[in-house]
Amino acid sequence: MSDIPRLYPTVSRFFDLSAHEIHALLTLRADIFVTEQGWAHTDIEEVDIDGSSRHLLLHDLTQRPMPLLGAARVIDAEVDGRGVAKLGRICLAPAGRGRGLSGELMDAAVAMARETFPDRDIVLDAQVPLVEFYSRYGFEPYGEAFTLGPIERQPMRLDI
Repeated sequence: MSDIPRLYPTVSRFFDLSAHEIHALLTLRADIFVTEQGWAHTDIEEVDIDGSSRHLLLHDLTQRPMPLLGAARVIDAEVDGRGVAKLGRICLAPAGRGRGLSGELMDAAVAMARETFPDRDIVLDAQVPLVEFYSRYGFEPYGEAFTLGPIERQPMRLDI
């Protein structure tokens, strides 16, 4: 295996993304959440442009132009009256699946959350079939599962 990195993760505020990056990000989200998972909603949210939110883009360095393979977002949120870092919109393009990239995406997403909101617990709403996956990164279920769109979700927390 080569020491040359395969992936190029970047973290930016929404306003710092180029038009090309915004297009790729919104296209990836629509492909995954709307088309693949059947969640009929627009994915453009006010929280995306909040000055405190950050967006992780995971590009493939082995191709030109570098395709966007994965993404995640961290936002300033509150759970039980405490400020937390909330990960969301975590997705991996079909071209990135089966290549062991989901772990790299999660490592980068957790690092982004820790850097953006130090000294805060990290939370996410896991799709129920992915609870075991997120558990591998230290997340533990809390609270009751709920349904959002067509998918049942379980709140999970990674304590500082």
